Amino acid sequence: MRLAPLVHVLVLLCAAVGAQAPNAADKESSAKDPPKPVSPAGLEREFFAVIRSGDALKFLSYVPEDGVNLGRYAEHRTRTEIEDQLTNRTGLYCKLFDSSCIQADSKKDGEAKLCSYRELLTQSEKVRTASTETTRNYVRQAILIAEVHNPKCSGPGLIDFIFNYQQGGWKLFSIP
Repeated sequence: MRLAPLVHVLVLLCAAVGAQAPNAADKESSAKDPPKPVSPAGLEREFFAVIRSGDALKFLSYVPEDGVNLGRYAEHRTRTEIEDQLTNRTGLYCKLFDSSCIQADSKKDGEAKLCSYRELLTQSEKVRTASTETTRNYVRQAILIAEVHNPKCSGPGLIDFIFNYQQGGWKLFSIP
């Protein structure tokens, strides 16, 4: 299995990603007693398993209290907004877990249907995942990426999630 193209994409993503500077509380908590962090490879296995299983509650555990950036334009959404979408099975819930509730008007005639990340990860002909770690603006980050190929689905061939390490664990910073 060749992951060289994925590693190249990850390097490019690391260079393009901005992160928030840590606050004093984060520095203090990590200085007191360093927790045993999950490696990016462990996070990759755990997180993609959450998406594959459709576990919205476990997914929410990765969303930090101050929220997360969503989509191509990194629109910030609060944890409450994310929780509302997951609870009501709208927006992000559809994109992550349920192809059937993705807006029908986003499909064009003759184009393959839009698929949730769960469908892409569980029903594609080819799925490869990778992870990397970097430090940006004194913030430890993990970047998880999945390369998927499903001719029945339109949408991304690459799905990437960016996590910041904070308060002893990985929390989502950016969701595509």
